[in-house]
Amino acid sequence: MVNKGIPRSTNKKLRKVLACVALFISIASVSLYAQDTSRVDRNINKIELIKGDPKGVVMLPQRLQPIAGTKVETFEDSLARAQTSISRTIANIREGNTAMALFYIHDAISFSPKKEIRTGTIAQSYYALIQINQGNYTTSVNALNSCDTIFRKLGDLNLIAFHSNIMGLFYRKFKTNELAQEYFNRAYNIAKAVDDRELIALSLNNLSQGTETLEERESYLNEAVNINKQSGNRFNLAENYINLARIHLLSGKHRDAIQFISMSSSISQESGYKELLYNSYELRSEIYAAMGNYKLAYEFNRKMSEAKERAVGGQSIGDIENIIQGRIISKKNYELNLQKKELDIKKLNQTLIVTISLLVIALLLLLYIYFFINSRRKLQCLESKHLLIEQEKRYAESELVNIATYLSSRNELLDNIQTSLAKTYKLPEKDMLSEIRKINLHIRNLQTKNSDVESVMMKIEKINEDFIAKISENHPDLTKNDKNIALFLRANLSTKQIATLMDCSPKSVNMARYRMRTHLNLNSDTNLVEYLKSL
Repeated sequence: MVNKGIPRSTNKKLRKVLACVALFISIASVSLYAQDTSRVDRNINKIELIKGDPKGVVMLPQRLQPIAGTKVETFEDSLARAQTSISRTIANIREGNTAMALFYIHDAISFSPKKEIRTGTIAQSYYALIQINQGNYTTSVNALNSCDTIFRKLGDLNLIAFHSNIMGLFYRKFKTNELAQEYFNRAYNIAKAVDDRELIALSLNNLSQGTETLEERESYLNEAVNINKQSGNRFNLAENYINLARIHLLSGKHRDAIQFISMSSSISQESGYKELLYNSYELRSEIYAAMGNYKLAYEFNRKMSEAKERAVGGQSIGDIENIIQGRIISKKNYELNLQKKELDIKKLNQTLIVTISLLVIALLLLLYIYFFINSRRKLQCLESKHLLIEQEKRYAESELVNIATYLSSRNELLDNIQTSLAKTYKLPEKDMLSEIRKINLHIRNLQTKNSDVESVMMKIEKINEDFIAKISENHPDLTKNDKNIALFLRANLSTKQIATLMDCSPKSVNMARYRMRTHLNLNSDTNLVEYLKSL
């Protein structure tokens, strides 16, 4: 017995009121739920709708067109490859070739650039749709969970409506029709809010397969048919006709059901929608079986099997999954080999760096040893020269002291000569000659000592060349006599010794010292000898 439901006019008014209320609740829930973005980890058995602020009407993935070229080198090439694979996935889904659809959607996921989150998530949504159709609960839940998290961040209401439709299909497949209807209603309300008529028609088509009365379900489909006719979406239109035929079958209107199924078959044959075609064959077989025409029912059941076999084209899900697993393993092996090569290069670089570092350290060490030894040699040489100079200096000073001592005693010797000469005048001529010879010998000895004084003075001047140059540079007003006195003072000679060497009186030496202090600009507190030794 067919449930007639409430009158059509009342039904339309009620649906409008319910639609307004549902739209208000949906928009309110979007704004409220958008504030709760803290939950990232989700229960695998509880998949909730993501919501966010609308960003305007955008092109849905169903409208992606194939793009020529499959060479992947840049970001644009990868994105084009992914979009092309999504388009081929959609085409294979419509043709009923699930195996190839799975192949291409895996291709889309693999080539989708990581920066292009939207395209990659759309590919994951179609992957979830394929897994739902295959009845793979866990795989579809995992895919939907990843999409749910990303759609939350994107906040694109068009994608949220698209995702809600897939969620509805998931709950219809694995849960209950009541939960599925909630998601289809949510998708419908969001699609109306953003005025996306194609999504509205898709949501109405899904709602028509729910738990409402046959009249309500037919009303949903009639509205979807009008939208799809205006937009020219022949695939969705053919699917609407199949669902209308199924409703008329349930209502017992077999002729109307055949009429709608014929319209769907015509569109599917013209456009090459193989999945819808064998679905129409299957439903037509059911209609003829319900009418008692088992011959035609058997004939269309056979056509359905042939069409399904042609759509698959010899490829099975197992074959495609093996191919995909092989590609995944090959990719992993490639990545592992690449990582191994990178590690080898890093090790080689590290080895080169360590080797070069050791060579540089060894070279620096050798240079340090060379310069250290060389500096030590130079220092030893300088110390030796300095020691030699000091020895020569001490020797020269001691010679000066000796000469000064000699000169001190020379005057006494001269006095003795003078005394001898005076005595000679008084001696006889015979003895005088002998005495004169002695005096002459004394005079020769004195001449030799004079040459020794000059030699020692020259040696002293040579040893103290640096001192003479420095005192001459600092005090250019000093005379030759002043410089000699400065040398004698540095040699620690007394005033009497200096006077003897310079053949002058001690008083003259003291006067010369006073003049030197004036030329050197020394105050009374400064020791002249210490100052000369410091130069």
